[in-house]
Amino acid sequence: MLRANETITLPDKRQLGYFTIDRGGSGGVPVVYFHGTASSRLEALLLEQVSLRKIELIAVDRPGYGLSTYNPRKTLQDFNNDLNYLINHLGLAQFNVLGWSGGSVFAIAYMTSFPQKVRRGIIVSAPNLPFDPAVAHNTPFAKYAMKLPAIGSIVMRNMQRQILKANTPKAFLQSTQGKQMLHACSKNDLTFFSNPKWIKLLHQSIAEAFRQKNSVKTIIEEHTLFLKPCNLSICEIGDKLQIWHGKEDKTCPINNAYQIAHKFKGAKLKIFSNKGHYFIFDHLDQIAQSLTENI
Repeated sequence: MLRANETITLPDKRQLGYFTIDRGGSGGVPVVYFHGTASSRLEALLLEQVSLRKIELIAVDRPGYGLSTYNPRKTLQDFNNDLNYLINHLGLAQFNVLGWSGGSVFAIAYMTSFPQKVRRGIIVSAPNLPFDPAVAHNTPFAKYAMKLPAIGSIVMRNMQRQILKANTPKAFLQSTQGKQMLHACSKNDLTFFSNPKWIKLLHQSIAEAFRQKNSVKTIIEEHTLFLKPCNLSICEIGDKLQIWHGKEDKTCPINNAYQIAHKFKGAKLKIFSNKGHYFIFDHLDQIAQSLTENI
């Protein structure tokens, strides 16, 4: 079962878009997926293999991305009510969460607010808050773009034009923004970008993220949240949380993982040697095993 374009109407009449993959049939372990920043629910297509392990994967567009109506967010927890409405709609009492990159921050925000609903959480390539823009994305321009919203808006609007204009993933990677993305990659990440299937799906997911006129505003708002000190209640979720990080990550350097692990006592920290920011997509069997074992 694969449903890519589902929406529900929230109490305030906004639309919330989500994507469900359940290749194992009914009864799979429900896993809510938090996509990266400047991406969308379609990122789940890169993770489709995990659904072969009796997992029901539910990827949700955060407000302003894809099919979800834009809504200003002032805190990390502002997305929680939208997600809870969807969870109730789907009839889920408990579930696991999986977050990658910027989505990991929202996964933790949900876990700390509703620990009783989450059996297990895995965050991969996550930024620690407040995120240090001095090490952002391994490019000097990106550092200023994160610190100065006006510059960030220019960068993101250029990216929006280039990715929506590009009729192929290869064309985007040859654009200015595409080349900057590759510059921020580790050697292992470049292996990911050499796979035509993965690049096609990644391009599709990012293009979906930019489909709305408020998409750029959404991305800038998320980056602004990442630069603020962590305002999450550090409750007893440590033993439920796994932190996965590539040692060669140039987008969110390895020190982010150590800092998150220090905050959440009891969390399991797994460091992957010679791996970069995108290593989640070639460790799907391990992800699936960790999400389903002993459940």
